Amino acid sequence: MGIYWEMFVTFLRIGVLGFGGGPAFIPLIEKEVVHHHGWLTMEEFIDVLAMANTLPGPISTKLALCVGLKMGGATGAVVSLVGLLLPSSIAVIVIALFYYRYRHLPTVQGIVRGVRPVVVALLMVVVAHVAPRSVLTWDTFLIALVTFVVVFYFRIHPAITILCAAAIGLLFYR
Repeated sequence: MGIYWEMFVTFLRIGVLGFGGGPAFIPLIEKEVVHHHGWLTMEEFIDVLAMANTLPGPISTKLALCVGLKMGGATGAVVSLVGLLLPSSIAVIVIALFYYRYRHLPTVQGIVRGVRPVVVALLMVVVAHVAPRSVLTWDTFLIALVTFVVVFYFRIHPAITILCAAAIGLLFYR
């Protein structure tokens, strides 16, 4: 199987299985590109994840673009992105038609209520995988803690905290 087809099928599978939005895709992408295919090392994945989080837009699409770009250039980026977005694009159209028609039914409300906690659990998986390799010392722990506090409690925009952390990294970690 050619690399483009392999990337398309891989990201199509991620797109089919990635429930809960972009952040919920992260463990799926990690499993596929790091552990299954070896397209990125764990360190490369964390670097790409960090970089992608500093840019606007859905994290999963930025990850697909970065992996595709590394493995197959611009064509690989497009192939990976199309594979990732195709299932959800089709599903959103179909499900939205049914949801808006039947959202008042208890069965539909129950399904939605059951899926919500899965998103939280998948985000916890991301933290469990990324934190040990990202928060290595007391100072990086402090950066993570301060970021959590100012975003969660003081409602400072995440972009501001990312810029501040980038400045700290530039000043102290080069």
